[in-house]
Amino acid sequence: MMEISLDTKVFPQLRDGVRAQWVPVFFEPISGSYERFVVGVAAFNDQSFHLEWANELERLTCFYGSNARGAISAIQIAGEYLQEDLAKRAGRAIAEPDPAVSGIAFGDTREAEGNSLEGIAKSWMAALSSLYQSGMAQDSRSREFVEVAAETEGSGDRLPFLVCDYVKSKRVGFADFFSADLRENRQRRAKRNSQEPVIDFSGSRLVANFGTLKASSLPRSFELVKLRLWDLNTVQVRDHNSIAARNYEMILQRPAKDDPQVSDKQQRRLEEALKELEEQADEKQLRLRPLETYQQIGDHVLKAEAA
Repeated sequence: MMEISLDTKVFPQLRDGVRAQWVPVFFEPISGSYERFVVGVAAFNDQSFHLEWANELERLTCFYGSNARGAISAIQIAGEYLQEDLAKRAGRAIAEPDPAVSGIAFGDTREAEGNSLEGIAKSWMAALSSLYQSGMAQDSRSREFVEVAAETEGSGDRLPFLVCDYVKSKRVGFADFFSADLRENRQRRAKRNSQEPVIDFSGSRLVANFGTLKASSLPRSFELVKLRLWDLNTVQVRDHNSIAARNYEMILQRPAKDDPQVSDKQQRRLEEALKELEEQADEKQLRLRPLETYQQIGDHVLKAEAA
């Protein structure tokens, strides 16, 4: 019988490949629901790890419209935090998860072999996720969506400008703690890319965003406050290794409880909205602070920063 020699040049073997474990990362937008999206794949072994994250998040606008930015921000925050957690705790970040935002879950851990950890993570991400496109950097559509959302939320609410002017009139040295848009009294907030959250006040002791909860347009103002909460949370997550301890607050102007222009029904809805916002702030270890006038808000900023 003729012996057949198998030439490894003809039949290559994966001699330089790596064996690893990989796990899908899910985002569950509705607590308790079966609905979920694959937003990442983590591949890891005893030597290293690679986290491949969703890069087509703007597709969520098909589901959530103008409210998609909250989900997008949550997913981005989760990805940044998980990247850092994997660097610190390696496989324990998967086995003992401590996600930065609610709604993040992990699937079953499986084994795979490939040319690299990055290759394993990318191939499975491309196969599993509708929010991912292989080999694609962040494109103009994603940037445009977030820029429009930022511009829309920043226009129409005079409260941040009023607070800025009030604080500057009391303490000139505090002007630089406000964003350039507020300092320069621009009519519309400047556009920004998806990596930069909108922050109204960033001092040495206080980081704050300001928003108005309006009885006459409660659903819209409620959603805008939620967006500003996401921005605050983004900064808080980025600063968690900072030596300086700062307070992170979403400061609201709400109608007075005895405001004659607000009906009892509207007051009840305001209270319900405040309760829900406070619960969301607590989940992110943020402080929600409702006050009635911009002067009260300004005085609180002065006191908190000078403490």
